Amino acid sequence: MKQNSAINYKFSGKITTLIPTAGFWIISKLPFRGPWSSFSPFGEFVECGDSSPHSPFGGLNDGQVPFRVKQTGVAMVIVLWMVSLLTIMAASFSLSTQRNTGLVNNAKERARGLALADAGVNYALIMLSLPDPVKRWRSDGTDYQVALPGGEVGITIFDESGKIDINSASEQTLNIALGKLTGNIDQAASLTDIILDWRDSDDLNRLHGAEAKDYLAADKGYVPQNKNFQALEELQMVLGMTPALYKKLEPLLTIYTGQDGINPQKASAEALRLLFNMDEKAVADFLKMRSSIPPNMPVPTLSVPPGGVPMINGGDTAYTIYARSRTGEGSGAGLKVIARRQFSRNNGAPFAFLSWKQQIFGSDQNSTATPSVPR
Repeated sequence: MKQNSAINYKFSGKITTLIPTAGFWIISKLPFRGPWSSFSPFGEFVECGDSSPHSPFGGLNDGQVPFRVKQTGVAMVIVLWMVSLLTIMAASFSLSTQRNTGLVNNAKERARGLALADAGVNYALIMLSLPDPVKRWRSDGTDYQVALPGGEVGITIFDESGKIDINSASEQTLNIALGKLTGNIDQAASLTDIILDWRDSDDLNRLHGAEAKDYLAADKGYVPQNKNFQALEELQMVLGMTPALYKKLEPLLTIYTGQDGINPQKASAEALRLLFNMDEKAVADFLKMRSSIPPNMPVPTLSVPPGGVPMINGGDTAYTIYARSRTGEGSGAGLKVIARRQFSRNNGAPFAFLSWKQQIFGSDQNSTATPSVPR
């Protein structure tokens, strides 16, 4: 990148330097003809009052300027204007070239960063496929740093069983989870009914729910699908869901487990705090104990206060993978990928990709950490 910029600057500098030289060369070639056969492009000093008959300008009255001098002055002005115009054009060309070079280099570095993050995702899938459970990577939010050709990648994996499946969660589970997140019992009850009305197959309103007529009255331009959510982003379309609330809900929800409840062995720290009524110390102690056990080995049963969401077992089927790269040039990119195991492997691929998105994790370009990932 630096070499390209230096070459461009040197080339542009040569153009700017050559412009005045070319201008003076043009002056010397102008076909002016006067009463004298010789002509200097820079003119000659003339004593205008010299009217001696032996002078080249003999016969001129005092104060008169020879025609040849007038002609040379006009030519100089024209050439100076041409030199100025060409200099401005050269400078504009130089600036435009430098900007275009910068854009190309930035795009190239961005592509390298994305390719590196993509390599990190595939590396993570390989580590999740290792037959030895002790060597297999954890999927409980543990951070991994990997050095790959071209840079480094920070990788974090979350098992989807540590989240609430909005297609399978019961009314009670949804009510508890939304109540914890909103801090408003009435809002939680309303959103629960609206979500259930969206995914059920009938057009009957629940007590606080919403069906087709309610969406039309709200001028939404669409109606409930009356079936399971096909993508988590679809949750943003339900009545009463705000962008701020969805941003809080999104890390704790999924559509890929098919179970009512979450697995505490795979849950993030935020899910443990909110959904199991655990205080900060209890969460810290459990996470410390969980990380001390060899990867993918059974974790002791979690003892939680009553009133939380149901606990389930299982998992290791679908994963959310966060990857953030940093190239040798200091640039980087982020990816958020959801992948699910294919146990039948009809097409030979061990995983199917369910979602693949570019992700912005933060402003620190010198770090591969993922600060926005739920803990």
